[in-house]
Amino acid sequence: MKLPKFTNETALADTLKTPSSLESYEKTLIGKEIFALRKKTHMTQKEMASKLGTTQSVIARMETGKQNFTIGTLIKLGFILRKKLHVSFL
Repeated sequence: MKLPKFTNETALADTLKTPSSLESYEKTLIGKEIFALRKKTHMTQKEMASKLGTTQSVIARMETGKQNFTIGTLIKLGFILRKKLHVSFL
């Protein structure tokens, strides 16, 4: 999964003008973070899925930004990964 490349913040802002495009971008960022943390803990997608009570394919979709997340799911992932969920509006 690759994030789009932008030459500057204005180009990024122009691309993310709609709520749906911003949502897609944020889900991709969250997915990349889940992937990196899972790898850091040497956990397979199947192991994470088992701990989360879901399937490996759901984890794969999460990691590629193609899965919707609930706050509850993100909190559970935090417990599994031993991380605290922090949400902020900037």
